[in-house]
Amino acid sequence: MEKPVLSVSRRYSFACIVLGSALAGCAMPDVKPVMDPLVIQGSLSYASRIALPPDSRAIVELRDESTPAMPVVGVQRIELQGAQVPVPFQFTVDRTKLAEGHRYALRGAVTTAGRATWVSDPMPIDASKPTADVGTVMLKPYQALAFASVFYCGDTRVEVGFTDGAMRMLARNQGFDLRQVVAASGARYEAVNDSTTSFWNKGKRATLVIRGKEYPECFEGEPALPLRATGNEPGWRLDIAPSGMTLLAETGATRFETAPAVKARTAEGTRYSAHAGATEITVEVVDRLCRDSMSGMPHPYTVTVTMGGRVLRGCGGEPAALLRGDEWVVEDLDGGGIIDRSRMTVQFGDSGSVSGRASCNTYTGQYTLSGEGVTIRDAAVTLRACAPSLMAQEERFLTTLRAVRGFDFTNDGALVLKADGTRSIKARRGG
Repeated sequence: MEKPVLSVSRRYSFACIVLGSALAGCAMPDVKPVMDPLVIQGSLSYASRIALPPDSRAIVELRDESTPAMPVVGVQRIELQGAQVPVPFQFTVDRTKLAEGHRYALRGAVTTAGRATWVSDPMPIDASKPTADVGTVMLKPYQALAFASVFYCGDTRVEVGFTDGAMRMLARNQGFDLRQVVAASGARYEAVNDSTTSFWNKGKRATLVIRGKEYPECFEGEPALPLRATGNEPGWRLDIAPSGMTLLAETGATRFETAPAVKARTAEGTRYSAHAGATEITVEVVDRLCRDSMSGMPHPYTVTVTMGGRVLRGCGGEPAALLRGDEWVVEDLDGGGIIDRSRMTVQFGDSGSVSGRASCNTYTGQYTLSGEGVTIRDAAVTLRACAPSLMAQEERFLTTLRAVRGFDFTNDGALVLKADGTRSIKARRGG
């Protein structure tokens, strides 16, 4: 007959009873109760009659929505190997990773060849319960937001971008379709059929209102993907995409490829971490102006790559992003100031267009960015006549504008369009 097995606490109590007074002060040990994990279960499905390729993978994850980085606290990855929806899932989350009072949301997705093809909307989860049976989580075709930007409004993460030509905003586990409305400055968007929900973009800052509730001022918090960074001595190039990172080091002689990177917010920017085989690659992207060490070309991000004990430093993002947006108002022409109360402006469009006011007339043209700088061509001007002093300033402005070959920024954020010799145009946003 097998002897009964006592737990640690029961064996300790039994010894106290048997020995009695021989164990003066005998008491139960300070054993902390072990909390059962949170069990999350359900299935992934979609309504379309589309078969999944054999190399598809299902991913279900639980994220902490209360912090800007939205860290993953639990995840399950399922290699489908030809299986089709519905895809059942069940995974557990260690309760030591769950903070009291925090908001948690479940997301489901299916990837094929490393790229998302089906995704779900975020589903709030009550982490205080022992089990979360979410039933069927419906997926929809994944459609990436073009020109997407991420802002943080206090602890609320907001993603804005374009899909099918319309503005789309993702915030607070909800999606909103927006339309542009008239604004005194910047670009203001309101939710379709709900004027109490809006997003007012003012460059790297914005204002968010959802159903009448205004959130803290928003700041652009992380670069949109895909993101390219480069450096010199020796040359390297890094591409970060939702599907993973590709690093070409030693002027292309060495190539590393990773799975999707783990993303986290840092005090200064965004960190991406992943492995290429046994090599860990960590990338720090800081929203700070960076000038290429060889060409001097400005870029929006300073990038540091750490790989196998080596550190690579360079610049990231598209230089054009520094020029586009609100118009630049000229405050100095060729180092000689400008006529009081006159107005000259430059605005760089997304499609390579440039336009503005030249003192008296307006102009339109095209700009081109190369690895060395920027050029402006085909500047067509209206034919209005003004005071001779304004016309003379306009001619100097247009002559310098057509001779521009590069650009840079002063320490206080002014744009300097540099032509040959001592000619230049200095301008600031708005005003």
